[in-house]
Amino acid sequence: MSTVALSLVALLLAGGGDPTLHWKDKDYAFDALPPELPPAAHAAVGAWMAWAKTADYRMDLDPSARVLLVTRAANGHIEKQMELVAGVLERFDRELVAPAQRREVPPPASALEPKKPEKPAKTGDHPPLPEDPEDPEGGDHPWKIKPQTTTTAPEPVTVTRWGALDVPFDTETMVLLVLRNPDDFEVVLKSLGKTFPHLADWSKEAKALQGFVLPAPLVGAYLETHPSLEEWDPDHELVSRLARLSLLRRFGELPNWFALGYAWHLEIALQGAVYCFPWRDEFVWATEHTAWPHSIEQRYERERVKPGDFLAFVRGKYVDDMARASWAMVEYLVAKETAKLPDLLDELRVYREEHGRIMDDARTWHRDVDYEIPAAEQQALMLKHLGPYLDRATFWLRKELVPE
Repeated sequence: MSTVALSLVALLLAGGGDPTLHWKDKDYAFDALPPELPPAAHAAVGAWMAWAKTADYRMDLDPSARVLLVTRAANGHIEKQMELVAGVLERFDRELVAPAQRREVPPPASALEPKKPEKPAKTGDHPPLPEDPEDPEGGDHPWKIKPQTTTTAPEPVTVTRWGALDVPFDTETMVLLVLRNPDDFEVVLKSLGKTFPHLADWSKEAKALQGFVLPAPLVGAYLETHPSLEEWDPDHELVSRLARLSLLRRFGELPNWFALGYAWHLEIALQGAVYCFPWRDEFVWATEHTAWPHSIEQRYERERVKPGDFLAFVRGKYVDDMARASWAMVEYLVAKETAKLPDLLDELRVYREEHGRIMDDARTWHRDVDYEIPAAEQQALMLKHLGPYLDRATFWLRKELVPE
């Protein structure tokens, strides 16, 4: 089990009943997990079992051990939920395969410069501080770039998800928490904030939300029900948040328009409507849930697709025209540009990682979690991989988006 998982167990351990893990039509006690359970799934189960035990939640693992679904123990809806999990994974694997070869992110130029030799310490001096003051042992910080050295036979590089504690792509078990009420939601937020320092401030602000999707740790959550929630469907939340977790697991953090566009794509494909409207505060009309395809068809009968309609759709604010255009563009890309998508998404990831850095000094840096790739730069990458796609997309959205 990873250090992260152990720390979360230690934080949340508080006694309780005897929940079991359900996997491949069998139930397993936590102290008797099957030996064939993959290490990543074992770590995910271990990280959340103590809390599930205390809060009276059950754990269900999909056959591939990629998704750990945590729901209330008295859950009569679990069969439908696991069917949705399987549907998301099947469609995701079919539509968005992993890149044949992942790009490596180049380090900052300053990290390539040789370090100046340190002066010998004088007698009585304190030992030199480690390069990263957060690591008293002087070890490698997971978000710090290592200076490159010249070697005759470099070892193969495993490309990992940025800021995810060096977890390789397509290896981690995604955890999705279906929380019964706001009290459980607040407990989870507090636990995450205490366990992961980079989430401390976020966990306090997130109390106003009804759910979240995090890249590190790779976990999502949503409220099953809430008195203030209108036009709410928890099954749609499951599809939407699992779609976004799947993108993070395979491709890392992508532009908002693609992440949400693909989540809406799966909502409509598997559930026939849209019920998830991140950052939207105003009233949602009942007709809006199923009107997206026809509204897009009508819109692009009148005008061409514009880059700003979707490339400028950033996190934190819902803009209806941009949201629908984002979904429409993903529909086109999945339908007509599937073979080119893996490399495009991989290069978008690399661009964000390379440019979303804040240098602390000449050699160390941290992530800018609010960084957005400028629309013009995204457009350049889109044209590089797809050619003049806007004309083709416009024609397809007019003529083929809605079957006759």
